[in-house]
Amino acid sequence: MGDHEPNTTPTAPPWRGFHHLALVTPDLDATIRFYRDVLGLVVAFVAPATEMHGRHAMIAVDGGEGSFLHFFEQPNAAIHPYPLATGLVFPRELGALHHVALALPDEAAGLALRARLHGLGLPVTEVMDQGPVRDVLFLDNNGLLLEAAWPKASHSPNTP
Repeated sequence: MGDHEPNTTPTAPPWRGFHHLALVTPDLDATIRFYRDVLGLVVAFVAPATEMHGRHAMIAVDGGEGSFLHFFEQPNAAIHPYPLATGLVFPRELGALHHVALALPDEAAGLALRARLHGLGLPVTEVMDQGPVRDVLFLDNNGLLLEAAWPKASHSPNTP
């Protein structure tokens, strides 16, 4: 694909980021425990099953300011866990969603999360440099690839 012209149409919607990302889990309770207890995210609500779909929960990724992971429970869901040990690859089985990147404010928060995951015995990559950010990759309880990313600290000219 070629270069794209910036959208300068005056009638373009005033986007403010994403509201939620809808995901499926075979075990909503285990997913809530992972995101709440391991990652420390806030569960905004849990709703009962309806005729339309199973139980579902919104998990705030920004303290409840408007960006959520919306998990729908589907006990027979065919989840293809991400092969974290193979590195950053694009397995065909995963379809269009490769990973979800969650933002952290700084290096200290990133290193603290990595230490927390490692301390819980969860697989997590070494810290990687990705241009202006640093990050780690890890899996949720469903095998979904998650990334924690934070801005790379500025280096002064005297810093090696």
